[in-house]
Amino acid sequence: MNEKKQTNKKDRIKNIAIVFLVIMLLLTFFSNTIMNYSLPEVSTAYAQSGNVTAKVRGTGTVETAEDYDVKVTENHVVGSVKIKVGDEVSADQVLFELDGTGTTDESALKEAQDTLDSLELDYSKALLAAAPNYALDNLDIKSAREELSDAVANQTKAAARASLVEQQAAAQKKVNDLQADVDYIQAQIDSSVSGNSVSKYNKKLKEKKKALADANATLAQITSDLEGTPTVDDANAAVREKQKALDTLILTLANKQTDDKVTQGQAALDLKASKKKVDDQREVVEKLKNGGQESEIKAKNAGVVKSVNCIAGDTVTPDSALASIAVTGNGYSVSFSVTKEQAKLVKAGQEAEIQNIWGTDMKATLDSIKADVDNPDKNKILTFKITGEDVTVGQSLSLSVGEKSSQYDVIVPNSAIREDNNGKFVLVVNVKSSPLGNRYVLSRADVEVMASDDTNSAVSGGLFGYEYVVTNSTKPLEAGMKVRLADQ
Repeated sequence: MNEKKQTNKKDRIKNIAIVFLVIMLLLTFFSNTIMNYSLPEVSTAYAQSGNVTAKVRGTGTVETAEDYDVKVTENHVVGSVKIKVGDEVSADQVLFELDGTGTTDESALKEAQDTLDSLELDYSKALLAAAPNYALDNLDIKSAREELSDAVANQTKAAARASLVEQQAAAQKKVNDLQADVDYIQAQIDSSVSGNSVSKYNKKLKEKKKALADANATLAQITSDLEGTPTVDDANAAVREKQKALDTLILTLANKQTDDKVTQGQAALDLKASKKKVDDQREVVEKLKNGGQESEIKAKNAGVVKSVNCIAGDTVTPDSALASIAVTGNGYSVSFSVTKEQAKLVKAGQEAEIQNIWGTDMKATLDSIKADVDNPDKNKILTFKITGEDVTVGQSLSLSVGEKSSQYDVIVPNSAIREDNNGKFVLVVNVKSSPLGNRYVLSRADVEVMASDDTNSAVSGGLFGYEYVVTNSTKPLEAGMKVRLADQ
């Protein structure tokens, strides 16, 4: 009897143990299943070799080819402001009227001229020092400057044309009056029968003919001077033409230097700064030569007003900018930096696609590829020419350019590329085996995007191919997290 009780007791303990193990197994299975369903679900793609039809993308701000500050040559009080930010202005349009009148003496003019001479000498030295391999370009620039100087001289002559026209009219009137006198006296002689009267008229006739000859000589000289004097409009147009030719030569030289190496690129920037100082100082000298009197300030070029820095009643000085004008006559541009590898995929002349604006007549064309002076070892600057009636200074444009297809060792979907403060990366799904099945854990792989099209990106760095990378997820992800696959 005791043996039977002991046997039953053992059976109960055994059954209890079995039930306990079954319960534990069920709990473990369901807890893992519940845990798996609580994990973020991810979609993945296979990193592999393939072709990418490269599209180089970037975003930049629409700018004009040139900006300039509006300044005075002497202290003045602003009488009235004729512009506001955003206004479009034309060349020679009045921007400000001034109440104060400046004063100029010989010492001020001499000081300004000495400064100009020194700046021009510095500029000439900069040209020679900055471009030892471009001697021909320097000669062209010298010739262009001489032509500009001649044009400025003609501009000064043109300013006196109005006076010559008045003198010509006065001389012509004098000639007409004297001719009438001569004709009258001659008629009196022809009709006179008195010898004494004829003698008197002959003397007057001789005097009038001499005066008439002198007046005709004066008229001929003034007419000759007028023939050699251009109109103000023609003279101004010639100055602008010669200045544009000079600027083009200097810009070409600067671009050649910038494309060579960093030192020459910096020299090109210094050269442009030196030229601007010369132009500004030359304007100061010319105004002082004309008496130093300024009653109004006009726009040098057509453009858009970027800023207005004074109001009526303000006292302004030569070292302050009354306004800033964005020149529109030379067109619009957008620039952004890309890697050297990306720059190899495009070439000047290619038309770019504007990705963030639709229903517009704007067009973007790759105009130049230059070294990025901020990172010359790795980057290039792409500059696009922007055309169209809808272009607005300051608007942001996202551009895409390039059509070249190339083979790459590792490409991934664009949706796999992520980015944070440390750069671009992808999340790789790593498989870890366990007694209860596979576990999927994420790791980070830093990458560099070499080329992209509308679907895929070619990458280098932390991937070698054959990895599974995350393309989408139901929750935010980070390296080290466990996930479950969308197809499981």
